[in-house]
Amino acid sequence: MARALDTQTRDFQSVMVGLLKLYQFRDRNETVAYGLSVSQAYALRSLAEQGALPMSVLADDLNLTVSTTTRLVDSLAERSLLRRAQSAQDRRVWRVSLTAKGERLWGRLEDELLANDAKVLSTLSSAERETVIRTMALLAKATEEWRRKKADEAS
Repeated sequence: MARALDTQTRDFQSVMVGLLKLYQFRDRNETVAYGLSVSQAYALRSLAEQGALPMSVLADDLNLTVSTTTRLVDSLAERSLLRRAQSAQDRRVWRVSLTAKGERLWGRLEDELLANDAKVLSTLSSAERETVIRTMALLAKATEEWRRKKADEAS
């Protein structure tokens, strides 16, 4: 017999909060060893995966305001981990990209994070890993659709 949605929702929230806490602290412990905050590490990841981005796109990707992202970018630029350049088409737009130093730092951090994730995933069977990955992708998609709908309703 299927459980009621409200019971499933409470159980889901409990499991999700527990998992997010574990990953948040894992990320914080790993990134601090590289002299980065979790948000700074996420910025490096975004730029490594997507290439140069306008500041507003990076802010959206990080779920931060542009002013908060500007401060974050300033701190990374001071360490020569990324660079800013004005757009040739619109001088009001600043594009942000990784420097070679930023790429190297992100590469080392990513290797460490992936090695840790591999240790966690190795405790599951291959079929279980595929199920977890597929389920998390579905959850991410559903969450993004919910956020988009909520934003549309607000505007």
